[in-house]
This record gives sequence, structure tokens and C-alpha cells, in this order.
Amino acid sequence: MGKRPTALVLYNWRGQWPMRRWEHQRIFAWKACFPGPVTVLNIGFPFNPAWITGLDPDLVVVDATALAARYTAVGLEGLRRAMDAVPARARRVAAPLDEFLGLQALRDVLAETRVDLLLTALEPALWDSVYPIGHRPYAMRRFLTAYVDDLLMRRASGDLAGRPIAVSYRAWETPAWLGEMGRLKREVGLRAEAWALARGHRADVAVDGQRRLAGEAWIRLLGASRAVVGVEGGSSLIDPAGELLARDIDPAGPEGWTPPASAVVLAPEAEIRAMSPRHLEAVATRTFQVLVEGDYSGVLEAGVHYQPVRRDLSDIDAALDRSLDPRHAQAMADRAYGEIVASGRYSWRAVVRDIADQVLA
Repeated sequence: MGKRPTALVLYNWRGQWPMRRWEHQRIFAWKACFPGPVTVLNIGFPFNPAWITGLDPDLVVVDATALAARYTAVGLEGLRRAMDAVPARARRVAAPLDEFLGLQALRDVLAETRVDLLLTALEPALWDSVYPIGHRPYAMRRFLTAYVDDLLMRRASGDLAGRPIAVSYRAWETPAWLGEMGRLKREVGLRAEAWALARGHRADVAVDGQRRLAGEAWIRLLGASRAVVGVEGGSSLIDPAGELLARDIDPAGPEGWTPPASAVVLAPEAEIRAMSPRHLEAVATRTFQVLVEGDYSGVLEAGVHYQPVRRDLSDIDAALDRSLDPRHAQAMADRAYGEIVASGRYSWRAVVRDIADQVLA
């Protein structure tokens, strides 16, 4: 039997604790699912680069949090020190998120660190415009922002009819620089809350970044909710030069605010959009989803896995009313669970092993 491969996962975390569940899973799923020993290193704190060289991993995975180090000079230096210490023979995989922010810096980091495979949440139609083919020496693979872990597969709750909350939702303070996507993220929650109040139902909605839920708290809320609303993650702007990150912007989107000259304003059909982890978590808890219609990374199908709503939200009340039909709502939630979660097609175990086979072949 040949030697088992080894892997090193680099991440950068000095933020909130506990981590959001899906971020923790994205980082540590490699340790649970990779077919060999895995070491996980937080480069947000002092480390000795010689230790990375001595580890001599077969595969290095650069997590989205490590790539976000490009936003600051100190963070970028830490990432460079880590990647410079990686032995030349190691295969290198990078998995960025927020590919619309500081895009040129991200392109530079990918080239400088000699990435072999880029895992991207972007739909393939956008690859050539975001990562010009003449300047990308790496292969690309579509990658979801989250997958299903073994524990989440066992978190499916009981019948929808017995859940005490009619509709739930959480949104952070959506910045003006998300454009139309930012407006939708806020508005869909407010409209859902108004629907519940008008019908005398209980809602648990927050759109201002308050009442944040970390760890398992969000999963528990989903398990107590008959319905959840949402929209794809993403942005209506691309910021190549990183100017948006450097500006002091009112998250409420002050009237008259305009993006910097370097920013690219995207038409709705060209927006950067992807299924967010919360959509997959709703499927796993068998919660009825009322979502602004979209592609959802090719995973969720309108009318099959979720109740679609037009982008102008003109039919959101009617869509939420469908959550009150126990047979319709339960059938849709069960179908989504069976095809997406129970099938194992979107599990961390499957995708980690597949990526390992691809880059270590």
C-alpha cells in the first residue's frame, strides 16, 4: 500500500467566536474527510514558516479567510510568508469567496503563490471575465460556498406544521456597495416580517446585523421555523482595485452615494451570485424556502426545491401563503432534503475526496 497523502489547510481567523457554523465546517471538513493526515494552521497569529517547510505536505489548501488577508498589508505579508515556505512539490488549491472585492489583488496573489487549482463559487459563464484566461495558469472548478457535513445530515427536524415560528430570516448590515443585491437582502426580510404580522403569525427576522446567530444557533432557529426567506449571495458591483474596502461607507446606503470610478456596476443578468450556506442548511433542516428566483449554483430548482418569488417581490405574500399549506410545504421540503442532502451529492466527504483525487492524481 502506498503512502497516504498529507495536507495543510491555511486559514486566517481573528474574528468572532464561535465561528459561523459553515465557516468552521469549510475549514475543518478537510481534516475530517481528506484521505490522509491533515494539519490546520491559523496564519492570523505568529508562526514559524520553517515549520511549514518541514511538514512537507502533498497538498496545501488556502481557505477563503487566508485569501482575505489581501485586504491588509499585514495580512498579505503573513499569507506570503506561509506560501513561500510551502515546498515546491506540493499541489496548491485556493478557495476564495467575495471575489468581487479587491479582485486585482486576488488575481495577483493566485499567480504569486502558484496555485494549481482555483475553487470558485462563480458560475462558469463569468470565469473568463473575472479571471482572464490569458492570465490564469491554474485550472478552475466550481465550488459551493458550503457543503453538507455528517452532523448536518442528521439535523432534519420534524413536521413543519408543529413548528412555532412562521418565518425566519437574518441579514447583516447590507452595504451600499452590494448594489441591487444588497437592497434585496434587506427588503426580502422586511416583507416577510410584514406578511407574518398582517396574518397574526410569529416571525423571527432581523436585517440590521443585530441578533446575530453563530454556531448551532442558526440551525436551531431553522428547525423551529416553518419557512425561511432569502436571496442568492453576491454583489451587483465588482471592485478590481479594492477602493470599496478603503472607503468609510455607511452600510445603510446613503442617498446620493456613488461607487468609485474603478468599480464595475453589473446588470442583473451579469451579477455575481451563488447559493449561500444558509440555503443548504435550510434544506438539511427540511425548512420550506421562499426565495427570490435565481440559479442557486445549479443546486436548487425553482418550484421543485423552493417556492420562487419575482425579483420585485410583488408575489412574496402569495409565495409565503404556500407555507401555510402543510401538504405542499412538507412535500417540497422533503423533496429538497432527499435530492440534495440524503443523496450525498453535496456532502463535504464527497467533494473533498474528489478534489484530492483531481489534484493528486
